[in-house]
Amino acid sequence: MNWNYPFDTTEYLFIFFFILVYVAYIIRTVRVARQLQTTARTLIIKLFLRSITFALLIISLLGPSFGETDREIQAKGKDIFLVVDLSKSMDAADVTPSRLEKVKFELNRFVQNERSNRIGIVIFSNDAFIHVPLTYDRAALELFIQSLQTDLLPTSGTNICGALELAFSKLMNAADPTGRSKMMVIFTDGENGSACSNTLYNNIRRFGVGVYSVAVGTKIGISIQQNGKQLMDENGKLVISKMDETFLKGLAAATRGSYYELNNTKNDVHKLITNIDQAEGTLVDSRTVTVVSNKYYYFLGAALILILLDVLITIGTFRL
Repeated sequence: MNWNYPFDTTEYLFIFFFILVYVAYIIRTVRVARQLQTTARTLIIKLFLRSITFALLIISLLGPSFGETDREIQAKGKDIFLVVDLSKSMDAADVTPSRLEKVKFELNRFVQNERSNRIGIVIFSNDAFIHVPLTYDRAALELFIQSLQTDLLPTSGTNICGALELAFSKLMNAADPTGRSKMMVIFTDGENGSACSNTLYNNIRRFGVGVYSVAVGTKIGISIQQNGKQLMDENGKLVISKMDETFLKGLAAATRGSYYELNNTKNDVHKLITNIDQAEGTLVDSRTVTVVSNKYYYFLGAALILILLDVLITIGTFRL
């Protein structure tokens, strides 16, 4: 028999107080019986029951384990690229405190929930760049997530297709002899997005790359601040940035992916994490381990039965 917990100071204290209290109980009961000129023979039975009950409770507290079984443990991994829009429209404040700041917060939460997967970051505006290659290093990912700013890239704009092509290329060329499952999670408002080539869509579907589109912002939109002033277009009109739901839903449909929203009233990131966790991963490690089962409940059940018997047995000290 094995024990989950060692016999420690706590158990010795329990035993000491049990003996102390029970000795006081015996002395008191015997004294009362003598004063009433009766016997307390039942006391011996109760002493026997309570001692066994106490021993069973101590054993169950220590967590006895016996009986070994072989169990197979499998590790399934995924390669995930987070594709983040750094165009100027991501500074819009229709999502508090801004679209990009909200994305950064959710990216940290996402990274913490995907510890068994390799994660990389692609950033884009008009052009796309690898911000973080695929890695297990959560500390590095969190550091680079905090560095995301819309002025990180030299030009503004929204070229989602270029970012998808870069992420797809890196996923396909990753040093990955086991052929891990591959996914892309896109955080963008979708504004000014244009349809990607059929070749890209076909390749994504052909190689089974999972695409998860997260629409950031609102359909009503809001003006964009630049240098403390509201941004105007070439005709002097106020620029209103809106989330392009139609484009992003079309992107999800074309890639057989999923669509989510992120704003002040709707946050689908928890649903996103759940769906990615439930998605089939590729087996990267498998091993068989021998485990033992904690059988404390047998001893606890026996102790409860003895407690019930103890309640039913009474000590008579009165004689008619």
